[in-house]
Amino acid sequence: GKLVEIPAINTNTLTNKFCQEMRTSSPKCICWYCYSYDMLEGSRKNCQPAWQLNSEILSGGLLGYPLPQFNSLYVRFDGHGELINETHFINYLLITEHNPKTTFSLFTKRHKLVKRVLETRKKPQNLILVYSNPIVDRITDKKPQYFNKVFNTTTEKSTRDNCTGRKCIECLACYQFDGNSVLIEQKKKRA
Repeated sequence: GKLVEIPAINTNTLTNKFCQEMRTSSPKCICWYCYSYDMLEGSRKNCQPAWQLNSEILSGGLLGYPLPQFNSLYVRFDGHGELINETHFINYLLITEHNPKTTFSLFTKRHKLVKRVLETRKKPQNLILVYSNPIVDRITDKKPQYFNKVFNTTTEKSTRDNCTGRKCIECLACYQFDGNSVLIEQKKKRA
């Protein structure tokens, strides 16, 4: 898929309380159509044990040393999944600080959780926060405090679309501080 050549740390959307609530909230919410949830119940069912272990480790307590070390220019946090709690986000901050030569990108809808943590901790310079706008077909350029970019989804291809059908490694808009700060993708159609 899109993340070819970009490593990701993933968590289990099926057991994430926030994801469960958002998935049943409204058809106007992108979570109603969650690709991760559908894949973990289908073609990626075999990933559930590993991603559940990640969920438990990242949200259960602060990580000790040695922290994960990446030999990659770019890493995605939660290519599948969403922040579970403040501890989860703090652990991502620790991993980011431990890998200063890697740029990390985190897409999250949990801007209030991020704000609470970053009011007491410094945001690493190599972390790009992307606010994942939960409302489909409501394109916004408004970034919550501490966020670098905003990601929007539409049901139909938009003339402003700058993401659909692209591989992340070929675009890197979400992994570089310059360039587009408003990202728009047509939501994936599933059979």
